[in-house]
Order: sequence, then C-alpha cells, then structure tokens
Amino acid sequence: MRVPSPTLITIAIASLALSACGEKRSDESAAVTSAEAAKDTAGPALSPAVAPGVAFRFDYAFTLPSAAISGVQREHAAACAKLGLSRCRVTGMNYEQNGKDNASAQLSFLLAPDIAQTFASDSVAAVEQAEGKLETAQVSGENADAQIRLSQSESAGIEAEAKRIEARLAAPGLSASERTELQSQIAALREQLRGKTQQRQSLEQSIATTPVNFSYSSESLIAGQGTFGKAVGASWSSLQGLLAFLALVGGVALPWLAVAGLVTLAWRRLRRKPSPAMPVPSE
Repeated sequence: MRVPSPTLITIAIASLALSACGEKRSDESAAVTSAEAAKDTAGPALSPAVAPGVAFRFDYAFTLPSAAISGVQREHAAACAKLGLSRCRVTGMNYEQNGKDNASAQLSFLLAPDIAQTFASDSVAAVEQAEGKLETAQVSGENADAQIRLSQSESAGIEAEAKRIEARLAAPGLSASERTELQSQIAALREQLRGKTQQRQSLEQSIATTPVNFSYSSESLIAGQGTFGKAVGASWSSLQGLLAFLALVGGVALPWLAVAGLVTLAWRRLRRKPSPAMPVPSE
C-alpha cells in the first residue's frame, strides 16, 4: 500500500482549512445581509444627538396574524423588562379579541432617549419572525428646549414686575384699598411663576424620557393583503370617491336647477293664460 507523501497531506489540510474559512465568511456575509435587510424595514432612523433639546415620540403600527399578537406583545414587554426600570418601563398595555381572526393590542413604554430608537427598531424583528410586518413608523418631536428658554424669559419678566410692585407696597402713605390691590397683584404674579415652573419641569421630563407606542392589529377583510381583500378595498375606495363627487356636483348644480325649474314653470303658466275676448262689431 502506497503511503501519501507529507506534501500531499499538507495540501489537503490547507484545502480543508480554506474551505472552512470560506463557509464561515459566507455565513457572516449572510448574517450581515440579513441584519441590513432588517434595518431597511425598521422604520425611520433618528438619533437624539442630531436634535438636542427635542422631545421625541415614536409610534409604530404592526400587522400580524391574530394568533401571534399576544405573543409578540409579551416579547416586547419582556425586552423592556431586561433593560431595567431606569431605562425602560411599560406605561400601558391593552389587548382585545373580537373573534377568532380579529384582534388588536396596544403597548406603551417610556425609554431613555439614547436607546428609544434602537429599541423600537429592534422590536420589528420579533414581528417579522411571527410573520407580521411594520405598517407605519412615525417619529414626532417637540422643541422643548426652546420652550424652556422662553418660559425662563417670561418668568424673569414676571419676577421683575413682582419686585416693582413689592417696592411700591413698601412705600409709605398707601391707602388700605391701594395696599389690598397691590397685594392681590403680587399674589397673581406668584401664581403665574408657579405655573411657569411646572411647565418647565414637564418639558424637562419630556426631554429626559421618550414615549414609544406599539399598536398591533390583525388582517381584516377590507384591509387584508390577499387579492380578494385588496379588490374589495379598491372597490370600496372607488365607491366612496364616486359618492363624494356626486355630492359635490349636486351641491353646486341643485340651486341652479331649482331656479331654472321655477322660471320654466312661470313661463308655461304665462303661455297658458287666455287672451281677452275681442268685441263683436254691431251691424
């Protein structure tokens, strides 16, 4: 029996190693491609770093099979729990089952601003694994920092006015009615200052936490993805458009048609009116 040479053995080992590396790289490439595809369906990407002082809100709407909604909802709640109460907390949960194939649910969170976008985007993966999809993803923002600065400026003006009235109140020779009036003005100004302070605290809280809301719904007959569902939805939309057009035309044309009808009726009556009899000449 002929024994393979050491050179042949070395070449074989090298070939196996290269093959294994190639398969590993292929797997890594497939994983990267899958991750990139998930990012493409995860909705808008927005980092709080590009908009400091803006209070954001994320609203995601998912469509899933009815039987999968409760499971995905629990999975999203569990993902929040893993982050800890200081980073994520559930603020509301709702689930409704209106028949075997008709269900809907809501799940609301408060998250740290730096992880809100990532959390919302990563949640799409659980929906897709349950054969669902992301329908809409909306990011709304409020320039809270500008409102805080405006409130601070207004508070400074109110404080200056209160000090001016207090100086007048300290002056001698004021009558009882004047003193009462000035004290009433100061009390009103102090109440305004308390309101401005509460407003700023609310705005600061909106910057420190980001609301994220998930809504889940099952496929319905009209909103379904099947051919029949789409055909029914298109027919219904066309019918609504036709009815709206007819209502518009009717609203514009009916007054003129009524006027024309009255004129025609008056004209016919005038034509039917008998003419006076001619006198017969005497012989």
